[in-house]
Amino acid sequence: MINKLSILLLFFCCMNIHSQIFEGIFTYSINYESKSSNITSDQLNSLMGTKQWYAIKGGNYKSVFNGDFIKLQIYRNDENRNYNLTAKSDTLYYEDYSKNKDKALSYEIKKNQDTIMGIPCDLIIVKTEKSKISYYFNSSYKVNPELFKGHNYGNWYYIVSKTKALPLKTVTETEQFIMTSIATEVKPMQLKDNVFEIQNKGKIAPAYW
Repeated sequence: MINKLSILLLFFCCMNIHSQIFEGIFTYSINYESKSSNITSDQLNSLMGTKQWYAIKGGNYKSVFNGDFIKLQIYRNDENRNYNLTAKSDTLYYEDYSKNKDKALSYEIKKNQDTIMGIPCDLIIVKTEKSKISYYFNSSYKVNPELFKGHNYGNWYYIVSKTKALPLKTVTETEQFIMTSIATEVKPMQLKDNVFEIQNKGKIAPAYW
């Protein structure tokens, strides 16, 4: 009887932990502010897009943008690759996300720094070799960091290993621009696995940028 009760309690505990991991879609509003004389803010916003639809399930995620350059990104946890679809081709260009060209150097966490969609957010500030990332989050939108242990690109694992949550707002400052991304809608929902599938594996190539 004790063994059966223990198993039952463990089952409900695991179910509760699983249910806390966010699955669904975020919609973000994005703005770029150029710091370069070679490109204007308007050109950056047109090129990169001012809206992002971000779907996540487990260790896979997918982004759709309304910009003129990158239209689609799919990150596959099992490959640790990100696949990019540009407006110029139907080829998916992949990047190895174990690599990181801008490694994190330090971080600082501050409590109750902003409110997004009526939700209070803590802030983690990450200083890197070439940039600074301000990542506003609320623990209601949980992520399992262990699913992204090899995801070094963009310091993603470095950040989520400390926040254990998805961002409601991100401000990225580089020498070329400041990018601000703010959540405008969050929809928790069950997503099918095929949302994150690479449909045409005959048209993939290494990223050229």
